[in-house]
Amino acid sequence: MKRQIAKGLAMFVFTLALAAASSAVVNGQSNARLVAQVPFEFMVGDQTFAAGEYRVGAIDQSGETIAITNGQSEGAIRGTNPKQRSGGDKSAKLVFHRYGSSYFLTQVWRAGEATGRELRKSREERAIERELKVAANGRRFETVEVVALAR
Repeated sequence: MKRQIAKGLAMFVFTLALAAASSAVVNGQSNARLVAQVPFEFMVGDQTFAAGEYRVGAIDQSGETIAITNGQSEGAIRGTNPKQRSGGDKSAKLVFHRYGSSYFLTQVWRAGEATGRELRKSREERAIERELKVAANGRRFETVEVVALAR
């Protein structure tokens, strides 16, 4: 019994330390965050976010993991892959895929950079894509861009 309590306490302390370290990394890179006013409800992973102002930024040195927060209690952390820009547009923006009335955050672009970050598709987005694939004449989603500012 004592061993289980000690194990549980050690796990709790480890989790607390990990959360504190993640918070320090996020706060240390706060000047690299994008801020955008998203005018619609959207999904990141399996979480739904209301319309409003959101901050998006990397939480690790490689930029592979990003945090999406609304300045209150809502937030998500997602893995990303690098994505090269096509064309001359170098603006800061968040890119969403829209399927009917459902929006999914799919890309994050910082101003002036040729490489952005592409979020991995959630299980729900992949399921919607499969459902619409047959009926959509090759076009399954609409791309929606929201301008972002670096802060």
